[in-house]
Amino acid sequence: MAEIKIVVQGVHGKAIEGKLRIGSTTTLIKSDQNILVDAGYFGDKDELIAALAKENLTPDQIDIVILTHMHLDHVVNTYLFENAKIFCKLRKDYIGQYHIPKEKSVQRSEIIDGTEIAKDVSILLTPGHTEDHISVLVNTDEGNIVIAGDAMADESFADMEVNPPLANNLVDYDESRKKILAVADYIIPGHGDKFQVKK
Repeated sequence: MAEIKIVVQGVHGKAIEGKLRIGSTTTLIKSDQNILVDAGYFGDKDELIAALAKENLTPDQIDIVILTHMHLDHVVNTYLFENAKIFCKLRKDYIGQYHIPKEKSVQRSEIIDGTEIAKDVSILLTPGHTEDHISVLVNTDEGNIVIAGDAMADESFADMEVNPPLANNLVDYDESRKKILAVADYIIPGHGDKFQVKK
C-alpha cells in the first residue's frame, strides 16, 4: 500500500507586515512511484527541498506531480521537478494532460474519476473551488486518504454548513465535499494538517 507524508503544511492568511502569507500543503506519496500532490508557492521552495531530502529524495527523483488546480499557491514550484510527469486539468470539459518538462512536451491524458495514476493512487474529480479541480484518493494502511486540495481547504470545510469563501460553483463544491467525505477515512486539506473524517 502507498505511504503518505505531508512535506509542507500550507498556510493561508497569516499576516506578515500587513500582507497575507499563502501557500498550499504539499504531500508526498510513496507508491511504485514517487508522487507529489501540489508543488506550493514561492516562499516554500527551500522548505520543500529540505523536506524531500529528509525523505532521501531530490526533486529529480519525483516521478509524478499532480496539481489539484492551477492557482499560483499550488503550482509555482512545479518547475523544480523537471523529470516528473505533471498531471493537471484545465477546464471541466477538458480530458486532462500531463507535461514532461525535461522533454519540453505535453500529452493529453484521460483524467476522470478513478483514473489510476500509480499503484493505490487514483483521481477524484472535485469541481467547485475551480471548475477543473481534482483530488487524489490514496489507499494506505490507515485507510483511504483523500488529498483534497482546495475542495476541502481546511478541516472546517468538513462541516457542510460552512460555506467556502472562494467557490467557482457552490453546488459543485458541496457535491465534491460530499463525495470526499463519503470515501475518505482521513483528509489532507489544501491548507492545513491531515484530519480524520467523523463517520
